[in-house]
Amino acid sequence: MSLFRNLRLLTRVNLILAAVIALFFALSVLIVNRQQEALTIEEAIEKARIIASQAINTREYLSDEYLAGKLELDAARYGLIPVVASNRIGEQVADDLGYRIRQVSNRYRNPKNAADPFEEAALEKFRDNPGLKEFYTVTRSGGEAVFRYLTPFVADSSCLECHSRPDDAPPFIREIFPPETDLAYNYRIGEIIGAASVSIPMQRLEQIVATRVRNNLLIIGGIFVALVVCLNLMIRLTVSRPLGLLGQALRDIVRTGRMGEKVPIQPGGEIGTLIEGFNEMIDELGEKTRHLEESEERYRLLTESARDSIISFLPNGQIILFNSQAERVFGYRKRDVLGMGIDRLIHESCDSFHAVGATKYLESESERLLGETVTLPAQVKNGERKLFRLTLSLAESEDYAFYTAILQEMDEDPRGQD
Repeated sequence: MSLFRNLRLLTRVNLILAAVIALFFALSVLIVNRQQEALTIEEAIEKARIIASQAINTREYLSDEYLAGKLELDAARYGLIPVVASNRIGEQVADDLGYRIRQVSNRYRNPKNAADPFEEAALEKFRDNPGLKEFYTVTRSGGEAVFRYLTPFVADSSCLECHSRPDDAPPFIREIFPPETDLAYNYRIGEIIGAASVSIPMQRLEQIVATRVRNNLLIIGGIFVALVVCLNLMIRLTVSRPLGLLGQALRDIVRTGRMGEKVPIQPGGEIGTLIEGFNEMIDELGEKTRHLEESEERYRLLTESARDSIISFLPNGQIILFNSQAERVFGYRKRDVLGMGIDRLIHESCDSFHAVGATKYLESESERLLGETVTLPAQVKNGERKLFRLTLSLAESEDYAFYTAILQEMDEDPRGQD
């Protein structure tokens, strides 16, 4: 998490965008895949309907033509029997398409037309539910997933020539299919006698789904990439670049201590308001800085021109101001004494001060010292002892305080007051 926080804003935004878009892309993949699977199954159903209806229509067409032409079937014309002919046509079409097309029944004559367990179950459903026009599902056959589709067909007048009472059937039919063992006699018009069965390997459908999904994902992926590029450019222009200018302006102020040039205002929006507020703050701080510099300059001139020694120090005794008169009296240069402890300027004869140190001495004695002028034994750089008349003041705020001592040199006092 700390590594993420240390990244640039634009990089973090890009990572967040990438994560969000990746999530939506994954959802899109799932949705597209499901939609394509459903669409492919619907197309498979439609294809199966067409193929099954064509198989049934072929059988019915041949039957109608034979009746219209008063064609009598015999052993030499066995291949023209409608079911036989339509099955052969279906087998040829199936070979070309890679599908399996059959006309199945559990009252079959040709063992090739025998219904398998799945087809038998479907035929049972058709008989139990006369209004059911089709039945389909995905099942497994030979270890592979297969889409199975069946639609029933019923006996009509054309079927009765070969499938009515055995005595009415052509002699060659009775000879080939003895009534004692054959189940395909005694059809009644309107009776469900079988179904057109279509099997489509799911592998073919899955290949179609995979191709469609791949093409759709390429399009969606391209749209997402374009979206990322556009969002990146928009964020760079409207957020990252203005904030970068603002950050650079702040760094320049921290580095130089001077109020730099204003940041160009981006019209409108929160970023524009922020930059506008920053520029207003720069104007106000610049004005206050000028006043402060002028005040500091006046204070510096005042202290430097004073005839008395002026020394300012913190409550811990660290010296922060040393005017020119103090340099002349104590023999120290200002650059050498700033940061030094005030105890270096107090003579060792001031036992009460050196016994506790500057901090504790000021805490206990500041009230007395602030209220009156006292005599202070001081020590200059060469070790010489000098007496000063000390006037002490305290400047403090909520979180800052310092003392200012005004020292007037006086003749040696043998009492050594402090």
